Amino acid sequence: MLAKRNPSQIHALMLTSPPTYKDITTPIPQSELERNYNFLRSPIFGNLAFSLLENRSVIKFFSNIFLFAKSRPCDEQWLDETEKEACMPARTPVQAFNAGLLQHRSFEPELKEITQTMWVVSGFGDSRALGRQKYGSELNNCCLKGIDGLNVLPWENPAGVVELIKDLGY
Repeated sequence: MLAKRNPSQIHALMLTSPPTYKDITTPIPQSELERNYNFLRSPIFGNLAFSLLENRSVIKFFSNIFLFAKSRPCDEQWLDETEKEACMPARTPVQAFNAGLLQHRSFEPELKEITQTMWVVSGFGDSRALGRQKYGSELNNCCLKGIDGLNVLPWENPAGVVELIKDLGY
């Protein structure tokens, strides 16, 4: 990890809505990763899934359920940007992420070696915040923070994120 290799250049870390501690430290079996990835890359099923998921109405529906707090639903700018970025070249990294390829191994050894201050920030409406508590108990110099929002905190609550960045000393 970049922070571990450059402690003199990276003063502190802020993780906004990271995966749960279990998700980042428990590898997904290779067979499951391959099954997920092959489905998403399938010319028939994968293409159909992405064609549906790239629809503006579906983007709005899923964004408001999984990404944005009910009190702050996604706005037109969010929809415009996601719709603009929904293109064939963007599918490959999205397929890899959704297949779970970032969870091909545990990142716990690297996390435990980080010496910088680390803040794990969750939105007050994020049900996964409970699963992030282990960051605070397992990692040195880690503090759990909460702000208004759900999952895309820099978009939902830029002022709250900026205040936390200032509190970190930047």
